[in-house]
Amino acid sequence: MKTKIHGVFAGLLLSFAALPASALDILLTNDDGFETPYIQVLYTTLVAAGHHVVMSAPYLGQSGSGGEVTFLQPIQATSEPSEGGLIPAGSPGVGQTTIAAFQYYVDGSPVDALMYGIDVASPAVFGRWPDLVISGPNEGNNTGLNTPHSGTLGAAVAALNKGIPAIAVSAGRLDGTPGEPELIAALTLKVVASVDGRHGIRLPEGIGLNVNIPDVDVVPATDVKDEMSFELTRVGIASVVGYHFYEDIGDSAIANIVGIPPGIGLPGLSVDRPYTAAGYPEDRSRRSEQNALDDLTVTVSAIQGTYAADRHQERRVRSSLKSLFHPKRSGRPYEDDD
Repeated sequence: MKTKIHGVFAGLLLSFAALPASALDILLTNDDGFETPYIQVLYTTLVAAGHHVVMSAPYLGQSGSGGEVTFLQPIQATSEPSEGGLIPAGSPGVGQTTIAAFQYYVDGSPVDALMYGIDVASPAVFGRWPDLVISGPNEGNNTGLNTPHSGTLGAAVAALNKGIPAIAVSAGRLDGTPGEPELIAALTLKVVASVDGRHGIRLPEGIGLNVNIPDVDVVPATDVKDEMSFELTRVGIASVVGYHFYEDIGDSAIANIVGIPPGIGLPGLSVDRPYTAAGYPEDRSRRSEQNALDDLTVTVSAIQGTYAADRHQERRVRSSLKSLFHPKRSGRPYEDDD
C-alpha cells in the first residue's frame, strides 16, 4: 500500500532519502517504565540503525501522570523492586538499568526521568543535549482528550519547552502479539528517518509530533509493516474513553471489568466508553486523530509545548473582551509577536 500523507508535513513524512540517515543523538524515555518490551526493542532498533541513544525512563510505570514533576524532593533509595524484578528494593533512586549501555532509570515521574536524561545523562554521553527526544512507545494509544493526561505526552512537551524536538509515540495495548514491539519500532524508525535532515531536525521550532499506531491482529505483526500508511491528523477531542467521576465507583461498568465490585459505596474517577457517554462533545472531524486511526493507518499530529491558542482564536478573544484590553488602559496597542 502506498504511504499517504496530507498537508504541511507531506514532504516531511515522505522524505525517506536514498542516502542513509545521519546518526542522531537521541534521548529515549516513556511513562510505562524502563523494562517494557516496547522501549527496549525501540532502543535496540535505533542503535542498530546507527543512532546514538541514551535511555532515561521511570523506574516504575507512571501511566496517566501527565506533566507531573517531583521537584525539590531528593530521590531516595527504591522502596520496592522494579516491575520486571531486575532492580531490587533498596537500590539507588537513579541508576543504570544494566540491560544495555547508556540506559538509566529514575524513581520518579516521566518528566523527572526526561530531565535527568537531558541535564545529566546526555551531556555525560553525548557531551551535549540530545538532537531528538522520543517518548514511548506507550502501551495504549494517546489521542484527543486523553493527551493532556498522558505521561508520554507530558515528557515530550517538557522536552519541547526546553527547545528540543520531540516525538511522542503510542501504540495499541501490548497483548503479546508476536512481532508487535518490532513492528512499532520499525514504524517509529520511519518517522525518525523522516525528521532527520542533513542540517538538523526537519520540524518547525517548538513543534513536535504525536504518533499513534493502531492495534494489529496479524501474526506476526511485522508482516503488515510495508502496508501501514501514515496520515497527518490533529489532536481533537475524540478518544477511546472519557473521564467520569462516580459517587459510587462501583456503578461504573469499566470499573467492574477491572475488578472493582458493584455497590462498593466509595467515590472515584472512572472512564466511560464511548467518550461521549461521559458528557464530552462529539468530535466528528475526519482529521481528528482517533477518528483517522484504523487497522493500517498511523496518525501523526503536530503538537507544541504550551497551551497557547492560535493567532486567529487569540484575536477572537481580544474582540470579545475588548473592554478588558482597552489600549488606553494597558498603555500600548495590541500587536502580534511576529
